Amino acid sequence: MEQKKLFELAGETLIIYLPEELDHHTAGEIRENTDEYFVCKKIRDVIFDYQNTGFMDSSGIGLVMGRYREVRYLKGDVYIVGVNDKISRILEISGLYRVAKMKKDIKEALSDIKNKYKKEN
Repeated sequence: MEQKKLFELAGETLIIYLPEELDHHTAGEIRENTDEYFVCKKIRDVIFDYQNTGFMDSSGIGLVMGRYREVRYLKGDVYIVGVNDKISRILEISGLYRVAKMKKDIKEALSDIKNKYKKEN
């Protein structure tokens, strides 16, 4: 089976393409890899792409909250895109929509980030 790309850098934004199942095991791997990006690169914003995700447990919530704490320190934001109804319900109940910005897709999130930093300068 072909390994799909999980991460992409767009300037100071880390895009995370979440897997089909976001459970304890996969969340741990993603957390370790994103920690490396935060150490080696200047990351200000993170986009979580849920387009291919059909299952998420509490580990997924912890993953998003952990990255949120990282970027808030740098005055950045966490974005959630491509969410289906099932995942949306989990994010709503968990309160993640209060800390993360919901956008339709990656392009819309990147546009929001670009406009945010345009206003700062």
